Amino acid sequence: MPKDATRTTAYFTALCLAVAAVLVLWGYLEAGPATSDDLYYEQNVVAGRLGALTSELATGSGRFHHYLHVALTSLPYFLDSPAARHALSLPVFLAAMAGFCLFAGSVAGAPWLGALATLFALAFYQDNWHHNIITAYPLVFDSGLLFLTLAAWCLWRYGRGGAQGLLAAAVLLSFLACCHFEAFLAYAPLFCALLWRAARGTPRARWGTMAVSCLGFAAFVAASLAYRALHPSQYAGNALAVSDPGVLVRTVWAYSRSALPLGAFPLSCDWINRFPTVTSALVLSLPQFLAQLATHAARLAPSWLALALVSGGLTYHLLARETGPVLRLRLVPACLCAYAFVCPNLLIALSPKYQAPAAGGLAWYVTSGFSGYAAAVGLAAAALWLCGRLGGKPAAKRLTAGALAVIVAGVTLATAAVNASVRESKIAAGARWRAATLAAKSPAFAAVPDGALLVAPDLFVAISEEKPRQGYWEDWFAHRSGKRLRVVAVAPAPLPADAPVFALRRLSGLTAPVTAVLLAQVARLGPPNADPYAPHPDAPALFADKAMVTADAGNRSFDLLYQDDGRLRCIPADTVGRAGLAETLLDAPDGGITLDSVALVPARSFTPSEPSRTLLRFGQGFSAPERAITGDIVWAGEAGELRLRVEGDASVRARLACTLIALVPVRLTVEGQGISREIASTGLATPVTLDLTLPPGETRLALRALPPGNASPKRFGLLGASLAPLP
Repeated sequence: MPKDATRTTAYFTALCLAVAAVLVLWGYLEAGPATSDDLYYEQNVVAGRLGALTSELATGSGRFHHYLHVALTSLPYFLDSPAARHALSLPVFLAAMAGFCLFAGSVAGAPWLGALATLFALAFYQDNWHHNIITAYPLVFDSGLLFLTLAAWCLWRYGRGGAQGLLAAAVLLSFLACCHFEAFLAYAPLFCALLWRAARGTPRARWGTMAVSCLGFAAFVAASLAYRALHPSQYAGNALAVSDPGVLVRTVWAYSRSALPLGAFPLSCDWINRFPTVTSALVLSLPQFLAQLATHAARLAPSWLALALVSGGLTYHLLARETGPVLRLRLVPACLCAYAFVCPNLLIALSPKYQAPAAGGLAWYVTSGFSGYAAAVGLAAAALWLCGRLGGKPAAKRLTAGALAVIVAGVTLATAAVNASVRESKIAAGARWRAATLAAKSPAFAAVPDGALLVAPDLFVAISEEKPRQGYWEDWFAHRSGKRLRVVAVAPAPLPADAPVFALRRLSGLTAPVTAVLLAQVARLGPPNADPYAPHPDAPALFADKAMVTADAGNRSFDLLYQDDGRLRCIPADTVGRAGLAETLLDAPDGGITLDSVALVPARSFTPSEPSRTLLRFGQGFSAPERAITGDIVWAGEAGELRLRVEGDASVRARLACTLIALVPVRLTVEGQGISREIASTGLATPVTLDLTLPPGETRLALRALPPGNASPKRFGLLGASLAPLP
């Protein structure tokens, strides 16, 4: 804080920043994994193969810095608790952010600049699924920036007359920072400029000191080139594409501009719609989202409002100060700040691997977060300069500070609302691990013998990029339970005779505060589920004589709805059990529980339905199912095939219903056994109903778009398709 600040003011500012940090970061303790790389590192940690992995990745990619990079990223995975991992990594994330901003204020001779920049960096930070360091790659990138900031501080202190050891420390720390992440090399010009402004003496002496200060960067470059020569690699990240300067500039700008306040909003639209926290309509743009916030103001979370109030209040407090020197706007510091905004993305822009995502004009990578810190410094400096210009006009200064504080509060509120949906999606991603953890510690898991086959389809459904590699869940259960299991998404048919087969299902919602799982030994297989949009539609149904449902809370009232030999049953879930868990045993007096039918429903609330004799499947020409805002959809280009199956020996009158989706008008011919029909789309969505008489076995319908010749892979789609017997 500035020297004129009272101790109370300093404590107040620090307290506001601490409150803002808690409001921004606390919810991430429940977040799940965010990248497949993180899961790969965890898998090798729990399997005891971290050393081999580190060496394999370093030599395989020809990248010297992977030794420290992989080892440091893997460190949190020695903790079994996801919350403990985040509790370890988030303070380092916060320290790197605050250290960068506070150091910038120190260099400018305006510590209040550092406080305001830290506030902006926190309040305006945007979360997403694009390798965002708030949840991905714990420790490594943040600690690398922290090392780099410490190196810059040592250099600054040395240039201001500090001991010779500070220069040596700066060289060592800059080398170690690059060992975290090679893109930190782009900060070398900032080091030179920093030392030039701080050092005393002749220009020749300054040039000599600048050369010494860059020895850490030079040593890293030499070590990397030598290592790559010894370990040549075809790793895509090592490729260079520098022939088109325009592409390089656009790539740098795409990764940098996303770090501006709300600049990455388009990257989060999907998560706002899939995990809405306040909106009630489809959101496709920032104005639509802001309109939704205004419409549903009563639903705004108290934590968002508190963060906005703290951010706006502290902004006004720091801008409306009547004492202290005025921050002056100078060209060289402004240029250095602008360079710090783009330099994190300079090296990645040289690679076609990172140029491709930026082709659309907007992209995010771990480096974008560092651009955001520089943007926070620049915005804070501009606000302080503007208010400082009005120092002789107290009323105008307070009015300007108030207007800027309102803007800051509004941007903070919108950012918090966007981040809330993204955070919900990351909490949903952790549902797989919460279910597996509950299963592994439940008393019912003791009945699963070593070597058993565990059918757990929910463990293989990812929210976004958190896709584990083969063998991950085997290693995970071996580490957590000491049992070596074979974990699969689909049960083999027939059931193996040499190993018992158990089924594990998650019954609770993705973001539910209570986790509930079902564990049962499979007794037999049945015909596949009728849902054509299921992840594995042809997987056989699983039946069990008994099943145990376990929940990690005993103060909730639920019912368990399930099918027993085709008959619906509903029983209240027990709230007590062994090991402090709630356990409910399902029994099958009528011959077999259909495990896919078991559902956790609110107490005294369910809708029964009868099993169907008809099955609908999407055949050749249709894409894999996609989740749309309005339901499940499959796409086809020129043509697609529907397979309609009737169980039993008798014909069935059935109704095929769906919504035809066509982005441009299309005519659709439907040809099959006993049917020939043409359907014309009347708009984006056209309801379609076909009443059919289906013989036993399988009937195929060919759907073809007219006129032919359109190469689009999504010429028409079927939304919410179903096949139901007619009464």
